[in-house]
Amino acid sequence: MTTETVVNTNDGTFTADVLDRSHELPVVVDFWAPWCGPCRVIGPILEELAAEYAGRVQLVKLNTDESPQMATQYGITGIPAVKAFKDGEVASEFVGALPEPRIRAFFESLLPNEADRLVAEAESVRAAGDLGAARMHLQAALQHDPEHERATVGLAGILLDEGDFDGADELLAQWEGDPRFGRVLASMHFRRDAAGQDRAALEARVEANPDDAEAHFLLANVLGVADEWEECVEHLLATVRLDRSFREDAGRLRLLDTFLLLGEEHELTEESRRRLTNLLF
Repeated sequence: MTTETVVNTNDGTFTADVLDRSHELPVVVDFWAPWCGPCRVIGPILEELAAEYAGRVQLVKLNTDESPQMATQYGITGIPAVKAFKDGEVASEFVGALPEPRIRAFFESLLPNEADRLVAEAESVRAAGDLGAARMHLQAALQHDPEHERATVGLAGILLDEGDFDGADELLAQWEGDPRFGRVLASMHFRRDAAGQDRAALEARVEANPDDAEAHFLLANVLGVADEWEECVEHLLATVRLDRSFREDAGRLRLLDTFLLLGEEHELTEESRRRLTNLLF
């Protein structure tokens, strides 16, 4: 097999070989070990299918004896374990020596479907500035697959850009609490409460009455939409300090949206979470 057909990875190269590559095409990872009898059974099947699906699916092999870090990270407790990655995440998996028809079906399930094709077309026309065509392609994709993540996120983003908060809310309502759509929902919360607000007027309200929890909260949303996160956080913390009952703890909940948008590793997230904890307890 050529290196293009089968790639051998390890703890140090896994990110590039698997996670980064999976943004270009599906990557199937065979977690195996030399002493594993079933691994020797499915190994040749995987490699034959890798050659057949070359250019559409990438096969990567990881020796769990030599690379225990990745095996532990992905919860490998028995081998052979086969995991398929798409866009940096595990999309499908199986454990054990399945027969060739079932492994072939596994590969086939990873290929783009009609919804995937429509989403790719939508992303292309949106990049060219045609939001109307992008919206139509995404709506068509969701007709083919109502749970398609990229189609849902893409359409919600367009609706938010157009100010159609009710449409975005209706689209995302069923996914409330689903981590896949958390960032889009958080963005919608900010944009909805910032819509129609006058920044200068809100700043004047806060200056005139520093205890105005509503003014702090609305100004924070305007600042968040403008990506002015440090000031945004200050006003949200002020909202929490002044009135926990405001809109059923809206200040704290919007801070959680902020942490989600910034990411847990962001310095401002870590500092603000500590300050929020001190306010609450």
